[in-house]
Amino acid sequence: MTASLLLLAATAATAYSQVQIKPDPLEYKPAEVADQQHYRQPLRPQFHYTPIQGHIGDATGLIYYAGEYHLFNMFDAWSQKRMSHKQWGHAVSTDLIHWKQMPGVLDKLLDNSPGSGSGVVDWNNSSGLRAGPEKTLIIFYTDYKLGTCIAFSRDRGVTWTRHAKNPVIAGADDARDPTVFWYAPAGEWRMVRYEKKGFAFYKSTDLLTWTWLSAIDGFYECPDIVQLPVENRPGESRWVLINATGQYMLGKFDGTKFTPETDKLRTEYGKSLYAGQVWKKTPEGGQPAVQVFWMRYPEEPRLSWIHQVSFPAELSLRAFPEGVRLCRKPIDEIYNLRTSQKTVRDVDASSGSSPLDIAGELLDLKVEFAPSTAKSYGLRVRGHEISYSPAQGKLRVDTVEAPLKLNGKGLRLRILIDRPSIEVFADEGEVTISHVVLTPPSDMSASVIAEGGKVRLVSLEASQLESIWLNHP
Repeated sequence: MTASLLLLAATAATAYSQVQIKPDPLEYKPAEVADQQHYRQPLRPQFHYTPIQGHIGDATGLIYYAGEYHLFNMFDAWSQKRMSHKQWGHAVSTDLIHWKQMPGVLDKLLDNSPGSGSGVVDWNNSSGLRAGPEKTLIIFYTDYKLGTCIAFSRDRGVTWTRHAKNPVIAGADDARDPTVFWYAPAGEWRMVRYEKKGFAFYKSTDLLTWTWLSAIDGFYECPDIVQLPVENRPGESRWVLINATGQYMLGKFDGTKFTPETDKLRTEYGKSLYAGQVWKKTPEGGQPAVQVFWMRYPEEPRLSWIHQVSFPAELSLRAFPEGVRLCRKPIDEIYNLRTSQKTVRDVDASSGSSPLDIAGELLDLKVEFAPSTAKSYGLRVRGHEISYSPAQGKLRVDTVEAPLKLNGKGLRLRILIDRPSIEVFADEGEVTISHVVLTPPSDMSASVIAEGGKVRLVSLEASQLESIWLNHP
């Protein structure tokens, strides 16, 4: 072993010996999880990604390369609180539906409790790190002592190496969550990261040296930015700047400064989603922008895993009477999970409920109601109540509500129901509500509900879904 390697090993050993880790009351004991290495638990999500065990958090480091989607997350395999063993968890998929869990990367001590960031494919070898037939994958992460750091992979994400000259941006005083993207007009890289209750923009030609450009106040944590066309206004596009809660602004980005054209807007109104990110596929763009969030559980029961990833949603911009809005819809790959399908048409309900011949544990529902003046109307499905109030202009999922203007149109819903979660997409996905209920359902029925008037269910297309874990032991 060379002298430099001996010194590195000794330094690492000293660091480990000097760090005092407080006992974690929520740490898993091996005997507790030994018989839980499967996906068949009553509350285990069946078509949302979860790790085999442990805590999963912020979506981070999303990369698409050579037909594979890389999903990283804040992760602790041995605690419900992501304290003593904090890493980036890693999973890989070819279809954004079926996932293979990979070994975690980064380290609690060596990377100072690594925080969120992003990932890119270094398509043009800007960094000079390529050393073989594969393009280099680079993840940007938060080191809470050093600042923004990078690790890279030359073997399609199997192994990762920390860069010898970390950090690439020094300083971690209320600065974190770097998101890096290619800015085609300049042929350069850009970064947006959270800094002191706002977002700051940087530029780089080599992914290693970064220059500050500008900042915008009033945003908090986990920034993301993507340019999208306005689907029903040919030739128009907007940049979308998004924060951790999913709030967003539409505006212009000239490579240096983001200029808002709207106030902060929302698509998602549930309390479950946080720290989302979008797969950015190639420098040329053209592919759909797909987003996932950390889907938080409202409590921490003693499960062998805790929290899940939201179902991947394609992003788009559409013009509505109230303006251009960001919309989310489930990716079409969900159709590959269908096992059976049933359609119900023309069901009337008045001041009560009308049962539907539909039941199931894992469901994908497409629903359309005719315009109605009832005080409220909607569905009750597997114990969840999804209702709309025309007078109030509000959509409700159980106790969570969101503003929704239909402007004389009928209500259209897309509803995904997994064991512990429900995700509702309304009116082209302009409004979404994601919700988690950690009690096994005792009611598998479905019915049309109405209060203070009549409503007509035009159609309900119900697809039963299969588990993504059928090939898992």
